[in-house]
Amino acid sequence: MFDGYYTLSKGHQGTDVLRLQTFLIDVGVHLEFGADGDFGPDTAGGVRAFQSNNGLAQTGVFDAPAISAALDQGYSNTRFTPGLHPENEAYPSMPGDLSSPDWKTAIGLFGEFNFRSAADPDNPGRIIIEDGWVGDNIITQPIPQMHGMIDMRTNSPRIMPEGEIRCHRLAAPKFLELFAAWQEAELMDRVIYYVGCFSARLKKGRTSFTKKNLSNHSWGAAIDINTRENWWKKTPALYGSRGCVRELVEIANRLGFFWGGHYSGNKDGMHFELAKL
Repeated sequence: MFDGYYTLSKGHQGTDVLRLQTFLIDVGVHLEFGADGDFGPDTAGGVRAFQSNNGLAQTGVFDAPAISAALDQGYSNTRFTPGLHPENEAYPSMPGDLSSPDWKTAIGLFGEFNFRSAADPDNPGRIIIEDGWVGDNIITQPIPQMHGMIDMRTNSPRIMPEGEIRCHRLAAPKFLELFAAWQEAELMDRVIYYVGCFSARLKKGRTSFTKKNLSNHSWGAAIDINTRENWWKKTPALYGSRGCVRELVEIANRLGFFWGGHYSGNKDGMHFELAKL
């Protein structure tokens, strides 16, 4: 990390990579595949070209010397608050007036539906929601702050032209409020990629197809971001490291979103779920 910025290298994917690629193109470096959010061999070659143009060791890694040179030429990317370093494992404070919504709370907020198992080897918790509930309640909501960001719901990055998410119609105003508040606090760059909202399935690790095992994603009332750095059962990314969402939590809590990193059992740091409207 250099002055609040972190190294980017081959294998990284996300909006932070997209910003780097856009910068390289802007300063005249040719990228065969353009800006796509995927730091592959093409981007590594572009970084080497930038390093060569600036008299730096040609490592293909966007490291501290390359960042320093880029900052002088207008580079801007995810930047963390001074004084918060990767070794800082402090958790955001647990909210006293908010808890993870159970299935009864979700039904009270967003309505009840009938469902059946649609499990398959790739998605053993998948369900199908019946009786037209999805058509009546799930909408596509553009999020202005997500325009042009990276969607990582598949194995390949996809640029979100409208910042569109699928969510419950009653939850949509809260998601708009959440992202606007993150932007107002200058924290939107912490969202390096989006991984989904509405997804009809059970909670991770559950196998019994009962209402109490339904994920809040099934109501379109939860959102996942920066999953690789905040994977289920893993310690969420530390302050100052790539993919950290801890700085986003206090605002989310204030707006009625519970953070999966505060679960008493298996942590789910990627996950923010709407607990009250």
